[in-house]
Amino acid sequence: MFQLNKLLSAAVALAFVAQLAGALPQSSQRSALPELAKRASVCNGDASLCSRLYSNVTYIGAHNSYAVGTLAGATVGKNQEQSVSQQLNDGIRLLQVQAHKSSNSTSGSGIDLCHSSCSLENGGTLESYLTKVKTWVDSNPNDVVTLLIVNSDDQAASSFASAFQSTGLASKAYAPGSAALARDAWPSLGSLIDAGKTVVVFMDNSADTSSVPYILPHFQNTWENAYDQTATPFNCTVDRINSGSSPTNLMYLVNHYLDSSFSLFGTTVLVPNTAQIATTNSYSSIMADANNCAAMHGQGYPTFVLTDFYDQGNGSVFQAAAAMNGVSYVAKPIGNAT
Repeated sequence: MFQLNKLLSAAVALAFVAQLAGALPQSSQRSALPELAKRASVCNGDASLCSRLYSNVTYIGAHNSYAVGTLAGATVGKNQEQSVSQQLNDGIRLLQVQAHKSSNSTSGSGIDLCHSSCSLENGGTLESYLTKVKTWVDSNPNDVVTLLIVNSDDQAASSFASAFQSTGLASKAYAPGSAALARDAWPSLGSLIDAGKTVVVFMDNSADTSSVPYILPHFQNTWENAYDQTATPFNCTVDRINSGSSPTNLMYLVNHYLDSSFSLFGTTVLVPNTAQIATTNSYSSIMADANNCAAMHGQGYPTFVLTDFYDQGNGSVFQAAAAMNGVSYVAKPIGNAT
């Protein structure tokens, strides 16, 4: 009997220790997410992507996603034909915007989305744009969307935070607990979705994670090749990266859009090369660019591929992403306005 009591006491003690250990906080730079029972069975359109790290998936992006107009009327201020909601419906998972200080600084955050100059192309307030994104992500909880903000006027991160908070999108934004993550330290798509943190936000300058933990410094996490290229084949040399960072340890973004240049009153002006858009957006062109980058840098395929007029090519940009992600591509109508 004594032996039995001794064994029972030991079992109780072990159970207590196990319970205590389970209650201790678990540190993990990778996720910084609560431990939740796995729920997501399909992530960004495919079950196989749920276990894939966010950084190990290729996403097609819309360059100047707010700058919407017709292809025939494309100018320096237009880069897309479809609304932001339709872009997301079609499969765009990286939305790039260019932010400027609004002339109406008393309205909301005082930030407008403009291409180079708000007098040239004003895509509306940041709040209006983020409201559309919030509506979409609420209706599509199994998709992770990335926002890339070009902070043209070097405004404080807190100004952007006010727009994220007022639209409710801040509650969806992932805050890793660190300003920069190595490429292999990002959480999986499934864990982001399970935690309800389905929006990842980067900003090219003036990010301050000590005050706004979910707006992450872009070039501490990602490097880019040159933008505004005017000739093919595309150059994949590292062009922009945070000083002191190593490209081998970061995600990377390929600027896969072609521009044409002309002189206006002695100033070189760049506009989308719409004459070549079908070729630029073709499956073969994107795969050639991605394969060249992968071979040049030994990092695998890019995490982000940024495009103009993504809808030109009948889904070829998404077919290329599917190939890079190793998933089946199912063709669907592109650009059916909602």
